[in-house]
Formats: sequence, C-alpha cells, structure tokens
Amino acid sequence: MTAPAGGPAVAAATPATTVASVADVPPPTVPETARGLRPGTVGSAALWALGVLLLAVYLVSMGTVTGADLNAMTGLGLVSALPAAAMIAVCGIAVLFVLSLNLRVVRPALLLFLLLATVLCLHGAAALVESEPRFSTAYLHLGFVDYIARTGHTLPQYDARWGWPGFFAVAAFLFQAGGVHNPLPVLQWSQVASQLLCLASLAVILRAIDISSRGRWLALWFFVVGSWIGQDYFSPQAFTYLLYLFFLAVLLGWFRKGGGPGTGELPARGARTGERAVLLFVLLGTFLVAVASHQLTPFVMIAATALLHLCRRSLLGIWFPVLMTVAAAAWLSYLGESYWSGHLSELFGGLGQITGNINSGVTDRVSGDPTHQDVLYLRVLLSAAWFGLAVLGLWRRRRRAIRDRVLPVLAFMPFFTLGMQSYGGEIALRLFLFSLPGVCVLAACAFYPDAAEGARRPGRAATAVLAVAAVLAVSGFGIARYGNETFERVTGGEITAMQYVYAHDTPADTVVYVGGAEFPLNTQDTERVGYQPMPSPTDPAAAPVDPRDDSAFVAALRSYGPQSYLIITQEEGADLEFNNGYPADWYAEARAALGADPRLKQVVDTPDAGLYALAAPVAGKVQVPDVGAIGPVITRTPWTATGVVLLAILFPLLLGRELMRIHRDGRVAAAGRYREWMFAVPAALLVLGFLAVVVSRFLYFANQ
Repeated sequence: MTAPAGGPAVAAATPATTVASVADVPPPTVPETARGLRPGTVGSAALWALGVLLLAVYLVSMGTVTGADLNAMTGLGLVSALPAAAMIAVCGIAVLFVLSLNLRVVRPALLLFLLLATVLCLHGAAALVESEPRFSTAYLHLGFVDYIARTGHTLPQYDARWGWPGFFAVAAFLFQAGGVHNPLPVLQWSQVASQLLCLASLAVILRAIDISSRGRWLALWFFVVGSWIGQDYFSPQAFTYLLYLFFLAVLLGWFRKGGGPGTGELPARGARTGERAVLLFVLLGTFLVAVASHQLTPFVMIAATALLHLCRRSLLGIWFPVLMTVAAAAWLSYLGESYWSGHLSELFGGLGQITGNINSGVTDRVSGDPTHQDVLYLRVLLSAAWFGLAVLGLWRRRRRAIRDRVLPVLAFMPFFTLGMQSYGGEIALRLFLFSLPGVCVLAACAFYPDAAEGARRPGRAATAVLAVAAVLAVSGFGIARYGNETFERVTGGEITAMQYVYAHDTPADTVVYVGGAEFPLNTQDTERVGYQPMPSPTDPAAAPVDPRDDSAFVAALRSYGPQSYLIITQEEGADLEFNNGYPADWYAEARAALGADPRLKQVVDTPDAGLYALAAPVAGKVQVPDVGAIGPVITRTPWTATGVVLLAILFPLLLGRELMRIHRDGRVAAAGRYREWMFAVPAALLVLGFLAVVVSRFLYFANQ
C-alpha cells in the first residue's frame, strides 16, 4: 500500500485486522535539538556577531560616564547616570539570549558567552564606572580582616560579626598567602566573582533536576538577573551564600535518592561507599565553616537538609540535620557568647514575630524621597513577580504529571526565617536571596516545563513573551540593584579623608559622622579609631535640618575631646535627603557653613568629602575606643561543663551513625529496626539534654 504524501507508510490490511487511520498514528518524535526556526549555523553566527557588537557598545558607552554624571544621580540611582546606549545594549543582550534558546541546535558556547556578558553588564556596572569599590560596609569588613591579620585575635564584644569571624579569618589568610597588599581591587570585582562562583554551583544543582537543556540555561540566566539583592559584595553573607550553594550541589549531586519518570529529578549519581564517606566530611566541613561565619545561613542549611530527608529525596538520615543543629547551637551558645550575652533582645527579639519582621523587612523600608520610594516598591514588586513565575512553573510541571519535590523545598523552605530574629530589618531580603536557587529554576519551568526527554520548544508567541519578560527583568534589575547608589557608592575623597585620620590616630582618634555612616569607616586601626554619630537622644539623623546652623557640629567635636574629627560626605548628604527628608542642597550648604566657621579648620577638602577639626585645642583626654575583651569569652554557668561533655559525646556518636548509614547505602532491614530504636532513644535524650543546657545559658544571662 502506498503511503500518502508526507505521511507514514501503512501496512496492507488483512481480513483479521482493521486498518488504522493515518490520524491515529502518532507523529514521529523530533529530538529537542532538531527543532527551531532556522538552520542553527546561520542563526548562531548572526547572534554571535550581534552579541559581540552589543557588548562592545555597552563597554564603550560605559567608558563615557564621568564623575559629574554620578554626582547628578537621582532617586533612581545608577541608571539615571548611565547612557541610553548602555541600557539598550543590555536589553539587546537579553533578547539575544532568548533567541539563542530557540535555535535549531543548542549552542552552549553562544549561550555561555551571552550569560557571562549579562553577568558583566549587570553585576559589574558599578565597577566599570566608579573609581572605588562600593558599599561602606565592605570597608568595615576589610578593617576586621586587617585586625585579624595584624593581631591574630578577634573582638567579639565590639560588633556582632566578630562572634562569627570565619569569613574574616579566611580572607586574612588568603590575603597574606597571596601577598595581596592592596585589597581594593578584590572589593571592586567581588560581586562579579561571587556571581560566577554561584553559577558554577547552581549548574551542578541543575544536573539533578529533570529539565530540558534550554530550561537549564534559562534557569542560570534567571539567577543572574534575579540576584538584585546586592548581598554578593565582600561580606560574610556573600561567602556563606557560596557555601550554601556548594552544600546543595554536593547534597543533591551525590546524596539524592534516585528519581524516575514523573519525579522531576534524574536518577541518583553512582558513588562508592568510600567516596560518599569523604563527601559527607566535605558537607560537614562546609557547614562548620558557615557556622563560624554567619548567624543565619547555617539554619537555612539545616532546614534544607531536614526537608529533603522528610521528602525522601536524600540518602542522609535524620540524624545528620540533628548533628548540624547541635553544632550550630554549640557555636551560638559558647563561642558566640561574647556578643549575645549583652544583646539578647537584639539577637532574639524577632523570634516568632512574623508580622513585625515583615514590616521591618519590607514596609518600614519604603520611606523617604518619593522617587526613591518607587525603587523600594519596585523591589517588592520584583520579588512578588519572581515568586509568581515560580508558582506558574510548578503548576505547569504538575500539568505534565511531573511531581517535583526538590524544587519546592529550595524555593519555599527559606520562609521559615520570617519567624526568626529580625536581622536588622533585612529578613525579607535574605528570604528572597535563599529562595532564589529554587525560584529561578521553577521560573524557567514556566517557559520550559517539560522533562529532558521529549522536551518541546515553545512557539513564537511564547518566545515573544519570554523576550519581553527578559527585557523587563533586566530593566528591573538595574533599578532595584543600583537604586541606592546615591548613598552606597564610595568616592576617592572619602578615602582620602579617612587616610588622614589613620595617619594621625596615635594614640587614638574619634570620627563624628552624620546620616547613616555612609563612608568607608574602619578600614584599618579598629582599636585606635572610634566612630560616633551626632549626639541626640531621640533623632537617629541628628544633623541639624538647617545646614547653616553648624553649632551642633562644633558642640559634638568639643564633647568628644582632643583628636576628634567631623566627617561630612556627599553620600551622607544623599542618605539624609533620600531616607530622612532633608533638603536636596543640604550637603552643599553644610559644607559652605562649616568652611566659613572660624571655630573650625578644614584638614581635608575634596568636592565629595570634608574633614574638620576644632581650630582651638580642647582640654581633656583623648578617647580610646572601647573594643571589649580579646577573643571568645566563655562564662562558666552551672551547666556549662555538662554541655561540653554532652557535645563531646554527641558529635562523634551522630557522625558515626551517619557513616554507618552510608555504609549500608541508607537501607534499614526489618530485622534491624529494633537496633535503630536502641540508638534513637538514648541519642534523642542526649540531644535534648544538650539543647536544655543551651537554653539554660541564655536564661542565665537574661536574669543577670
């Protein structure tokens, strides 16, 4: 029998059979990489050329940005100072990435180039146009590193971050081992480097997810454009976030249970018992470094490990997250004591206050300049949009009978942090940060929901929608990420002013600041330079609203005694303007008034920063900053020794139990369930006893 033109051949019918119609015969399966709008070679060559051209346009146009352009920024931040050509080029690269996903043949090299170009354009924008590394907090962290490198000690009573000094110790070691004498370039490009390292771990995580290759590339790109939080600078949070993603990569890469059709996960990667034992120590070591470096990240790691176990997607037993909890509680109770013993309300004041933490993390942050308020509202809208895309992607996967468990855990598990400590009003930002690995993959599933086998390329309408979404995501990133740049950037004048302070800090100096301390403070000499806000019992922004009335500045310098300096910077003025409603010309008028006051002398004079001292010496003693005791201080309470003994028993006991589980590949024979209970009961009692000691230590200090 002759087949119809363009249709499959149909065998001749016999009397005992019925001939199936051509419509009942399924069309031939076309591999994912064989679909597309045009031949892959021609299309990829054109996209390569356009991508290189757009990147060149972006870099050339960014080179035209001047200091005057940056000084003229509005409440929208850095985007208001950038040339239109640069922003159009970035949006063009986003569209090219979407088009590259729909070539007939997937071109990894082209997609990788466009992905890296997006990282440079978005996360390297400030580094390309600003002469100094951004974020005054990064300079503060650099001062901590400097102190450890010089003394080998910590100052846990000086600042909360000193109670978790792991990041600073690692940075000090790397700077010394690498002979880095000028760490400012490291700070300048730390955000780009951090993003690249995050992408490497996320790529490993994606190897565990049953998703098409196009979906994986889109998930990586979504991670880049969704990382607008700005926590990837030189900080403990950026460091432990890298550890978190690496932890997930190892956990899902080598310790996940085998997936199958419809589970959303690929089959487990084979590994010998010895290899998994080594990787278990890698997991534990990564977690312990995070415990010593950050207050919040370890608890997100614990939650992820426990929930993956409960969802039956992890070969690790429940005792491993219990071991992690014991380790985190031990550090907090003992080595973190020097700080929290005097700050219990700060550390635990937000426990259980979900509504209050939402208000402090989101709604209370939307205030100040009307234009800048739009930036903050946009951040809330962007977060909601990303979570909305994630929910849509999860729904589309369910419609295809794919029952994901890992992705919902990664995307929505961090919500538990809403009931934890308030974390300085940033808990909502940290929540989105830790949700992003799962959110970006589920958001990619909104456009590419199919599993790897039989994946289909979306139609032209869906491609157009994705291109529009990509342009909106890139545009939103620029405003949300750099909307605070008017008071987050650091200028050369500010560094010059602080270098003068460090050159004259024998025996000590006091620096009086206005606004939100938006200048590179504490870069060095932590124990010799003290920082004090304008004295006021009620107003956090104690600088006078009328800049011509500089009597408050003179009084502040006299109150702090000899070797006191007043620093006033353009960024502090912007902070007062955008966050506290001060006049737009406050900085210029304050500088003019201070320069004309005969009671003051200006020791550093730059357009963006001024440093002032009293013209006539003031009597008194130079104030030396109180940095507190050196090193961790552990107070001996009635139950302290008991907790140490329990910890010494629990740690090897729980770790050994997990190693035995790995040796058995996670299986528990029916005959061995009795032995499981014989271990579980005493282990649980020991854990409860240790946690009771931790609680007793907190209560002991609360009653002092």
